[in-house]
Amino acid sequence: MPTRIQPKKERRANGVYWVVSLGKKYTGRSRHRQYFVSRKEAKTFVTLSEESRRRLGCEAFVLPTSLRVEALACSQRLKELNVTLTQAVEFFIRNIPQPDTAKSLEELKEEFLKSRKAMNCRPRTIVQYESYLRIISVEFGKVDVTKILRQDIEDWLEESGWSPRTRKNYLVTLTTFLNFAVGKGYRTDNPAASINRPILDDRPVGILTVEQVRGLLRAAKKFDAEMIPALVTGLFAGLRRSEVFALDWSEIDWEHRTIEVKGIKAKTRQRRLVSIADNLVGWLNPRRKEDGRICPERNIDLFSERLRELAVKAEITPWPHNAMRHSFGSYLLGKTRDENLTATEMGNSPEVIIKHYRALVRDTDVTAYWNVASENMR
Repeated sequence: MPTRIQPKKERRANGVYWVVSLGKKYTGRSRHRQYFVSRKEAKTFVTLSEESRRRLGCEAFVLPTSLRVEALACSQRLKELNVTLTQAVEFFIRNIPQPDTAKSLEELKEEFLKSRKAMNCRPRTIVQYESYLRIISVEFGKVDVTKILRQDIEDWLEESGWSPRTRKNYLVTLTTFLNFAVGKGYRTDNPAASINRPILDDRPVGILTVEQVRGLLRAAKKFDAEMIPALVTGLFAGLRRSEVFALDWSEIDWEHRTIEVKGIKAKTRQRRLVSIADNLVGWLNPRRKEDGRICPERNIDLFSERLRELAVKAEITPWPHNAMRHSFGSYLLGKTRDENLTATEMGNSPEVIIKHYRALVRDTDVTAYWNVASENMR
């Protein structure tokens, strides 16, 4: 049976609308009057009202018209997702942050750092987290973690002026931090996780020439002899900077000519033994001790600063990134022709060795590198 209610077009000061009027006899209460931009929306409302009145009688109009219209609009949007209005409400109630659990990024930062320490992250890693989060807090520190949006993060990164590598580092840190916030129940999603990482150019490794190695060690002999054990360990044993910094003299086995890099000190957390080359024995033996750190500094940044000063004195500018370890890898692969052996010595995979170190040095330079001896540096 056709409905007796028909939408009517009505011209108002701000435009033309379709109006539906439900009188007191229809609602059993007060008159309801609702405006719509289109006739289709108005007729949908009429259909809903007729169905509700048939099923519930006048009780269908207990709710305000505006609320019923909103419920209809929400229900139609959720239908595309195959979700009911009840399911959506229940999900919202379960996941809405409670006032007593809402936290700003700055407030959550200490909780995050404490969790990283409990996970046994390295002190150096903790320092890096602190450094990155200090900068992130300048932008988002006072913001409730639930209010940080993807667009906010993208705008911040785009306006930073940082290199792609730096932007990637901050994005990875923020992703890790917000994953922690999700895990703790402070928010339900991680907007940083869906942002594409900047594409980085394949940066070729930088190595030292044989003459630069000699120049560096001459400078160390003349200006900073305390640095020599750490330098030659990096150059001729290939330890990472953090591994050199943590190495103790007691971890050198002179009888078997190996250096033990303990798992707790290795980047990969895996123990390995590194062979001591003939020229390295010559450099270390006159300076050997029973125990104590090989590195003369207790602060890794101060160690790096002393290394940079020696590089300047040796006229090695710019100093290639990770130059000592990369030099070791290149010259060792040139000497052994064995990527598996080189990978074992360096604590890497053969794939990394092949990608970065193959065919970087000439045979004559390889021989000269492994003959850089203390007695020839006068």
